[in-house]
Amino acid sequence: MITRIQILAILASLFLMLLTVELIRRRQLEEKYALAWLLACIFFLLCSINLEIINFLARLTGIIVPANFLFLLAFFFLVVICLSLSVVMSRESQRQRRLAQELSLLKFNLEEIKKKIGLGGGGDEKGSS
Repeated sequence: MITRIQILAILASLFLMLLTVELIRRRQLEEKYALAWLLACIFFLLCSINLEIINFLARLTGIIVPANFLFLLAFFFLVVICLSLSVVMSRESQRQRRLAQELSLLKFNLEEIKKKIGLGGGGDEKGSS
């Protein structure tokens, strides 16, 4: 027998899955980041359809109330997402710092070239006039 909360959980899982796929399609979410979301959607969809999965996993881990197991799963999922986003932010920060340093060096080299051309080229033109 399917309950109202089960139907709501199934619809929420499907909605999140469709939203994730749409964000990938619009190129607003890269595939490598979407994989965790899609796997979580599939897992929660399976658990919504068959409640025995949650009961079994809760008993396996020693958690008496299956709803508490869901909260534990959600907490771990959010921690993993936060950790992966922190790694991405760290990489992007390092990349941005490196790009700023390269840009500064390029600007410095350009100014040096301008000075050399301006002094060498300008001196010859003034002398010949």
